[in-house]
Amino acid sequence: MSQHLSSSEQTLPATDIHLAQAQRLWSLGVGSAAGFADFASYLASIPEILTALLADDPEFPLLVLDETRLGLKKLCDLGGIAFDGNDETLVAFDDRHLELAVPTWIRVQDGRRNRNRSVRDCRKTFGQDELGLTALQGACTYLQHPQVVSEASQNGAHTMDLSGSIHRGDRNCSARLGLWSGRLELIWDFDGYAYRHYGSASRRA
Repeated sequence: MSQHLSSSEQTLPATDIHLAQAQRLWSLGVGSAAGFADFASYLASIPEILTALLADDPEFPLLVLDETRLGLKKLCDLGGIAFDGNDETLVAFDDRHLELAVPTWIRVQDGRRNRNRSVRDCRKTFGQDELGLTALQGACTYLQHPQVVSEASQNGAHTMDLSGSIHRGDRNCSARLGLWSGRLELIWDFDGYAYRHYGSASRRA
């Protein structure tokens, strides 16, 4: 499988990936916050991974459990992601980017292939089978695959642009997840500029 997968997931069968990602969220307190009394009941609420998603996908190498039930602010709080907004601050860019009410599995690329391109440019070139990640999907991607963002002092600087979410009061500002001075933050920023170490993450639609 792709080198972007964590080494612990490269050879895992589907049942183990399902278990490992559920355990990761449970360890952060996500299951308890969602009202589940124990891990077994939380695990039972996580859908199985579709066979089509298990096939190696070089374009979208990361398999991610998108846990939508807590809302963005609570998930960020539990995951150690600084976020100054609330669940109303960031909204879907359009109806195609609306979140499901239940958790789901998605195939993701972390935006490295789109570095030095603006969010607006990326939106224009995404095909019908590709959607920019939302802020919530970006947070879930980081929680399962923390290598998707890094500062310059680490293994190559990278910040994920999350074009599927925009600021409620300003459609010119999109979500962005990155490390700044050692602080992991979800922010919103003007989406018309291109930056060398920033790139739009996306998922297979």
